[in-house]
Amino acid sequence: MSNVIRFEIPAYADVDELCSRLRPRWPGSQECEGRVWTVSARFRLTKNDLAVLLRTVEAYVADADLQAIRYRLDGRDYILEAVALEPAAAL
Repeated sequence: MSNVIRFEIPAYADVDELCSRLRPRWPGSQECEGRVWTVSARFRLTKNDLAVLLRTVEAYVADADLQAIRYRLDGRDYILEAVALEPAAAL
């Protein structure tokens, strides 16, 4: 299993925001590939580090008003969708 994950980000402004959330806990890089920005992160091969990283990016996707982003892990592509928030119950 690789310990590097790559997230595709639609705009450079979003790259800065995502990197500020990921660094310094998860080192990595950012680059532009064609018209798509990618942010990579190196996670530790411990029990929960990948899960925490994915939850952090999931929260970023929701906060940035993105519906979903694609990411690549172990040579496979996946989609990470923003968590749909349940409406608050009427009091």
